[in-house]
Amino acid sequence: MTYEDLIKDLCDVIKESENNAVSIYENLENVDSIISELDLPLHKAKKIEELISNSFGLLQHQDLHRQKIERVVNHVCETNNIDSKEYNIASSAKHISGDETSDVVSDDELEALIKSMQAAN
Repeated sequence: MTYEDLIKDLCDVIKESENNAVSIYENLENVDSIISELDLPLHKAKKIEELISNSFGLLQHQDLHRQKIERVVNHVCETNNIDSKEYNIASSAKHISGDETSDVVSDDELEALIKSMQAAN
């Protein structure tokens, strides 16, 4: 597997993840609207709202993982002189909100991750 193939596969995952997140978000918004129109007991309505809120939190968590994948893709492009614009990916931050300073992936760790992904294919 070439780096270009790896980047394309990861970009496909990113795009699918983004599309799914948008669909889930819209579905949750619709459910929230429908719930607010129903005459439910207060404790049940609050429980449903809590579940919806937790689902939005999970979407945010999923988005952080998508950003981390983008970071790997951008790193592969940078270290292999590949034009990331060819794959229509945005530049990514070296530090993503929620990262611990000591938990930031190093260049060596990224390289090891890439090699392990190539070995799996």
